[in-house]
Amino acid sequence: MTSPERTGSDGVRAARALLSLVEEHSADDFQAAEAILGGQKELAQVLQLLRDFKRQQSPEDQEPASIEGLREIARKELIELARANAGVELMLLKSFKQLIGTPPKSTIEDTVEQILLHLDKKSPTHGQKVSRLADLLRHASLAAGREHRERIESRLRRLAISALAENVILLPTLHSIAQLRTSWGPRPLPYKPQESRQHLAERLMKDAEQHAPDDVGDVAIFLLSEGLRGPADRAIAETRRSDVKKAHGE
Repeated sequence: MTSPERTGSDGVRAARALLSLVEEHSADDFQAAEAILGGQKELAQVLQLLRDFKRQQSPEDQEPASIEGLREIARKELIELARANAGVELMLLKSFKQLIGTPPKSTIEDTVEQILLHLDKKSPTHGQKVSRLADLLRHASLAAGREHRERIESRLRRLAISALAENVILLPTLHSIAQLRTSWGPRPLPYKPQESRQHLAERLMKDAEQHAPDDVGDVAIFLLSEGLRGPADRAIAETRRSDVKKAHGE
């Protein structure tokens, strides 16, 4: 084999290996690798490029972690699921009747909007709003079938990771994120001081998938609720704790 032929063959193998690497790993995987190998500057830069490329290929990874964003996701998903599946439409009509009353003759868009408005009005805290929105979305995905259920649950997990990483107000330290593991485990999740918030949140979710597989859907909603809590939630919780102590004469 001549030198140009050998070079071309090597190039093909390298290209195939790179394509396989990009296809088999997510943006979060590359970010986790960057956190581990951050001391090697040149390699970290390559990993950053791969991470950014994957996020351009997967717009959902860039969804803003906010209650408004979650509400819009729920609205679009519920409408699309109901249009494609009669079981989802029936579930939403039953939810409307239980929450509000006999639904008027209207479009599925109006039905979904009325349900979301009702949930918003009846939920005094950010955490409750998030839980109710996510629960409604998950129940709709269950009615739509396994493929939709897995897709929706995966999306909620990604949103939870982003929310935990971004909420530096109520989760200001790595320890405050790691401490959330005590909801399903005996102790906080171990972490390194130089670990990124994003990577720690990802490991927290993977730990739940490993150690609480039967409850991982509920855990994801819990973590999403924690990540999207605001200062008002903390103030309400403190007021309630104070009222309980007064009631017990403490």
